[in-house]
Amino acid sequence: MSDWMESDTFKAQYNGAEDFAGRVPRPDEFPEDPSTSRSYWIRNHTIELDQIWRDRALPEETDVVIIGSGITGAVVAFQLSEQQPDIRVALLEARGICTGATGRNGGHICRPEVCHFDETVQAFGDEDAMRLKKFAIRNRDMMIECIEKLDATEKVSLRLNGTVVVFETENERDAFQKDIDYATSKGYKSEGYIIGPEEAATKLDLDASRTNFGAAILEKSGTIFPRKFVDVLLQTALRRMPSLTIHPYTAVESVSRPDSNNSLYKAHTTRGVIQSKAIFHATNAYAGHLNVDLQGADGVFGAKGHMLGINPNVTGCRKQLQQGFGYGDFWHYLQQRPGNGPFLYGFATAELLNDYDDRITLPADHEVRAKMLGFLERMFPEWFQNLDISRDVPYDWTGIQGFTMTGASIVGRPSKDSLGEFASVGHNGEGMGRCFASATVATEAMIAYLLGKSYQTPDWFPEAFRRNI
Repeated sequence: MSDWMESDTFKAQYNGAEDFAGRVPRPDEFPEDPSTSRSYWIRNHTIELDQIWRDRALPEETDVVIIGSGITGAVVAFQLSEQQPDIRVALLEARGICTGATGRNGGHICRPEVCHFDETVQAFGDEDAMRLKKFAIRNRDMMIECIEKLDATEKVSLRLNGTVVVFETENERDAFQKDIDYATSKGYKSEGYIIGPEEAATKLDLDASRTNFGAAILEKSGTIFPRKFVDVLLQTALRRMPSLTIHPYTAVESVSRPDSNNSLYKAHTTRGVIQSKAIFHATNAYAGHLNVDLQGADGVFGAKGHMLGINPNVTGCRKQLQQGFGYGDFWHYLQQRPGNGPFLYGFATAELLNDYDDRITLPADHEVRAKMLGFLERMFPEWFQNLDISRDVPYDWTGIQGFTMTGASIVGRPSKDSLGEFASVGHNGEGMGRCFASATVATEAMIAYLLGKSYQTPDWFPEAFRRNI
């Protein structure tokens, strides 16, 4: 689970639950043209559906309205197309398709999963701690199974070369070993395990002096091109589902619930009104704009993260970092794109609470930038020397993550009084490790609602994530 509240970065910004009682903006208040985006993912993959569907007329009535076109919205559309291909669905996006958090994240599938096991048990109890720690593994397996079933491994740039998290200190290594031992005592078999300094250095093709305390490794893990994955899911859903329509640049201004005069929900958009039997909120940090039950201390709030895309600048460098890489409890997270491409690098201490404007990146002289460049020069000197922001950093972007007070995602119904509204939000910076499975469960609950059936969440799904299902 997320331990964000304990980090110095967030402690310095947090004054209490009242911090999150303010207005949540709408994504299109921060417009961005994909062709000029500084996000590596957005700039390097055009989603043609944006232009194909941009001017299509809105349907007057549907069975389901999905709000948001990142990985959650795409998974909802995909699962509906697989399980109920004959229903009517409209997917609405305030900006371009997948230009929110999924188009701006680090692209990591998951990481060694047993860390902070003791703390998770203390917060959620033995049984749910087991579910929570296994959840990223199940989510990974569901994603991989879907990608392989669609024969899309190359299309989405799936690389399962492992994720290696180098320990920054001896204490960090000992704490991870303690977590493994504690998890084992509770009957949990961890996939993640510890490797020594020399093996870590060999796997990463680094000098052993940079892996003094060894590393944690998850072998069946790695990286993906998240925006390509969303594209594949949506194109598949469109082929399967004749009555699916997609509407980019169509912001939802409000949602009206059924009343005595109307049995349907109404999605009031910038281009008209759609009536629907069910609404699915897939806008993560922005979800509180449309649903008051997703605001405040029991809801989801934004935290702006920062990424750099940095080209190797050592002349003649032909080395390639094959694995997903983390350092210092994954506060540093990075990957290198194939073909000696740029390093995509995020550093958690750059995060800003309650900041929703993803157009604005850090100032050129921000201290976090200097720390990031210094880290690369120190850890990867064969790739980087004397880095210069203006010369070596073509990609420099931010993305808005959805956080919750507990670190648990919110999956299900935002309110028990609005049975046709569903959501999967608040993944606490672990979206790629939670979204597929969470969206699938929430979609199954929504399908049961549409069919007038009861729904029981799977035994493996964490109690901590469940909201009114």
